[in-house]
Amino acid sequence: MLINGIESTTIAADDRGLAYGDGLFSTIKVEHGVAQLWDYHLQRLQSGAQKLFFPEVDWSTLSDELHCLAKSLSGQRYAVIKVILTRGSGGRGYSIQGCHAPQRILSVHPYPDFYQQWQTQGLKVIQCQQQLAINRQLAGLKTLNRLEQVLIKHELESQQALEGVVCDNNGYVIEACGANIFIYMNNHWVTPKLDGCGVQGVKRRQIMELSALAGHPVREMQITTNDLLNAEAVCLSNALMGIVPVIAYQSHYYPESAFAHVKKLQTLVDKGGVQNDD
Repeated sequence: MLINGIESTTIAADDRGLAYGDGLFSTIKVEHGVAQLWDYHLQRLQSGAQKLFFPEVDWSTLSDELHCLAKSLSGQRYAVIKVILTRGSGGRGYSIQGCHAPQRILSVHPYPDFYQQWQTQGLKVIQCQQQLAINRQLAGLKTLNRLEQVLIKHELESQQALEGVVCDNNGYVIEACGANIFIYMNNHWVTPKLDGCGVQGVKRRQIMELSALAGHPVREMQITTNDLLNAEAVCLSNALMGIVPVIAYQSHYYPESAFAHVKKLQTLVDKGGVQNDD
C-alpha cells in the first residue's frame, strides 16, 4: 500500500476520510501491468475533487504512482488497484478550513476470478428494498461515504443473492449494488439517468461512447421495475466485471435471445467500437 507515495498501512486518526467519508475512490482493473480505463477514472476523480472543493491534488504524481504500481503487477494477468483520495487531516467539526494536504492512498488487491464466469454464464438479481437517497450535488460521484451500499450488500447477503436492483426514493431504477444497469428494449439499449443519485461508472461511460460511435447510442431515461420485466435483455457493468448478462430478475427469466443482445454489446466494447454486422 502506498500513502502519498510511501509504503505504509497507517493514516492519521484525524483524517477526514475516516471521520466523515470526506473523499473519493476508484477501483481500477490492471491487465498485464496496464491500468485499464485510467483516463476515465482520473477524469472522474478530478471532477469529484472539484465538486467537493478539494485542495489542489498533484494529479501528475498520482498518475505516475498508479502506472508504476500497475507495472509492478505485469507478471499477473489481472489485478486490481484501488485509489483513495481524502481531504486529509482536519480538526473536529465539518468545516474544511485549514485542510490543505489531501491524502493519496493506493492499494493492490486480487482480481475476482468469478467475474469471467459471470460474463459468460450471467447471474440472477433480486429487487433490493434499500433505496438510494436523491442528492443532486453528489450524484454520479464515487465518494467514500458508502453506507447505503453497505446496507444494500447486507440485504443481498441475507437473501443469499449475488446482486440486486436498487431504486431511488421515487422508485426509479438506478443501479445495482456495485454496478450500472443497461436494459434492451424497443431495439435499443437504455440506461438509468443518474442526475439524482448513483455512480457514473467508467465502464458505463465507455459503453455509451463506443455505442454512439457505432451508430447505436444508448439512451438515458427513467427506468421502472416494470421496464425490467418487459425488457428483452438486461446487463450489468463496472470496471472490473466488464459486461455481465442478467439471466433472471426476481422470478422473471429472460429468453435465451437475451444473451445474443448482451454478447453483441460485449463484442462492440472489446473491439473498441468497431461494429461487425456478420
